[in-house]
Amino acid sequence: MKAKTKIRHTVIRDGIYYFRIAVPKHLWEKYRDPKTGKKRTQIWETLNTSDPDEALLKVGPLLQKWRRHFATETVPGDDISYPALQQTSEGFAAPFAYQWSGNFLTASVQDAISMYSERYEAAASLNNNPNTRQVAALVGAVEPPALTFMQAFAEFKRVSPEKVKGKTPLDTKRFWRRYEQYVEDFIADMGDRDVLKLTRSDVKEYRRKLKQRVIDNEYKSDNANKKLGWLRNILQVVFDEMYEGKENPFDNIKITGFDDDAVRPPFTLGEILTIRTALEKSGMRAEAKAIIRIGECTGANARELALMQACDIHLDAPVPYISIRPNGLRHKVKGGGKRHRDVPLVGDAFDAMRQFPQGFTVYHTEDGPDQINSAMSDFFKKTIPGKGFGSYRHTVQDWLRNSGCNDTMKDSIVGHKTKGHSMYYGAGYELENKKEAIENALEYGRRKIAEFVQHNQKQQHDMTEAKAA
Repeated sequence: MKAKTKIRHTVIRDGIYYFRIAVPKHLWEKYRDPKTGKKRTQIWETLNTSDPDEALLKVGPLLQKWRRHFATETVPGDDISYPALQQTSEGFAAPFAYQWSGNFLTASVQDAISMYSERYEAAASLNNNPNTRQVAALVGAVEPPALTFMQAFAEFKRVSPEKVKGKTPLDTKRFWRRYEQYVEDFIADMGDRDVLKLTRSDVKEYRRKLKQRVIDNEYKSDNANKKLGWLRNILQVVFDEMYEGKENPFDNIKITGFDDDAVRPPFTLGEILTIRTALEKSGMRAEAKAIIRIGECTGANARELALMQACDIHLDAPVPYISIRPNGLRHKVKGGGKRHRDVPLVGDAFDAMRQFPQGFTVYHTEDGPDQINSAMSDFFKKTIPGKGFGSYRHTVQDWLRNSGCNDTMKDSIVGHKTKGHSMYYGAGYELENKKEAIENALEYGRRKIAEFVQHNQKQQHDMTEAKAA
């Protein structure tokens, strides 16, 4: 007969595996056998299996349970601080997540039954009379200390290191700053509230303030929903990690009913001419002006261009081009994947890039991305209200499509994943092909603008003649 597999913390009796763990010496007195009164130096539990694989799966959870339990026994029996009660709840033979008694009153009937059931099992697992700390943990005697939103954000960073794994220090700082800004926005409107006492009514009040800002055209509804969504994510992570079972007051609270959430439209021909005229007169930095000129010809966004380094700029290549990719300033371009791409420099884009062969170094600082975003926002708000730099992306896509470019080529230039081509493999289009597509698109744009100008001039001439007659 084949010998049974030896597994740590198990003993085999009559072909059945038993879990066994030593009781720490300082707890021998506490763990006396209730029948014989003798000190218990070991804990035994049957695993109810003769299968070594099944026994191995059962040993891990039991080992964790008893180690937690022994650890809590070192806490003074009269210590009823909140951290001590959290540790105690997790250390019962039948562990549960600590909950303040006030949460029982607001829980649904189903959740309340579950919470009471967990505590009944934990109380039944005690081998002797519970001490003050254990009783306090069972009944949820201590309210958790306040946790402000800014403190919650700090905890969110602490328990979420995977979110910035592999990022550069600068990218890490920028990543967390996005979350922090939404927290600051909330605090500016609502104060640095205790998130453990935050109610759905409080969140709805904040939503009303966001709606008013959408109505006042401070920003669009999708931006307002991002604020709600990111705050919801922060609390969800913190609650799951530290306050299991705590309801997230941001759940299912959104802003709806606005018709401003469509994809930003491309620039019209007239708007492009208006931008070009305004750009010549603008007092913006030369770097910002160059970024706009390149964006008009490539569809790349302002941040993609501003964070290029010298190694991303290839002016002397047979086909001059820029690489939009990870570098010393960014771990990845937004979205990654297809967003990493090489884009030929044609016409005005090449001339603009030649002025800054090392990249736009004025924006290669900690607050560079914010500076370029602010510069673009100010310029386009004054020049073409309701549209921004992102409209170039859609303008270039339209010009590519209308000049005969197929969707896979178009998407490889602007950095989109082509729908229906998830199984496409290969290195993608060569620069010569991309260059030809961009040249055709820009020629199409020039022709349409010339027709637009000619049409306007004719209309103006006809109106002048009509007045003279």
